[in-house]
Amino acid sequence: MYQYHYQRPTPHLLFDIAQGKMYDSEAVNIFGFNRDVNGSFETVWNDGNAYAFPTTALTMTVVSSSASDTMSVLVSGLDANYDQISETVTLTGTVAVTLSTQFYRINSAVILAGNNVGNITIANAGVTYAFIEAGTGATQACLFTVPNGYDLYLFRITANSATATGSQFLTIRNALRTSTGRELKVAEATFAESQVNYDRQIPFKIAEKTDFQFEAKSSASTNQIAIFVEAVLVKRHEGQ
Repeated sequence: MYQYHYQRPTPHLLFDIAQGKMYDSEAVNIFGFNRDVNGSFETVWNDGNAYAFPTTALTMTVVSSSASDTMSVLVSGLDANYDQISETVTLTGTVAVTLSTQFYRINSAVILAGNNVGNITIANAGVTYAFIEAGTGATQACLFTVPNGYDLYLFRITANSATATGSQFLTIRNALRTSTGRELKVAEATFAESQVNYDRQIPFKIAEKTDFQFEAKSSASTNQIAIFVEAVLVKRHEGQ
């Protein structure tokens, strides 16, 4: 009989990875939500519409729609070489603050204290690249770019929605784009249930320097959808 001890690995690999006990591996949980999906494919993120990745590294500004928001925000992403970077910035309410680090990709943003009263937007030249909705505290965007020197393995995908009538259904797909410009739209599926789960026996591998995002569209009218992704980011080694 196994007896748990915090210094020993357990029989559950993914649990050990989430605890940071497995060498060169880390858990990645991605949450996406879109409350207004219509008849054309769009990104599952809570700013709506199709997400546009930057074409160059950009200087971003961070601003809230509420003067009450003066907490720190941690922005995590990649530089122009796809290497991991992050920066913590202190909000000054409705006055935009400029990040000192240029970001080529933003994978997540999260407040570090309190509760954000307003919507927090991270943008460049009027284009939003990350969005924290009022009261949520973190980005809800089902998109990610794999860092240089790593591969991402998708283990589980859960899609949630509630259609207005039984004749409506949602279509989802995984849109991938490599650093060389190759684009793939894979794993397209439809569902009309409140929840569907994809538990992969063999995880789906996404290679380094690849953008991926989940997209969705509705067969009729508009619908809300949430997609949760459980994945493991694994460092590459020589010869891989």
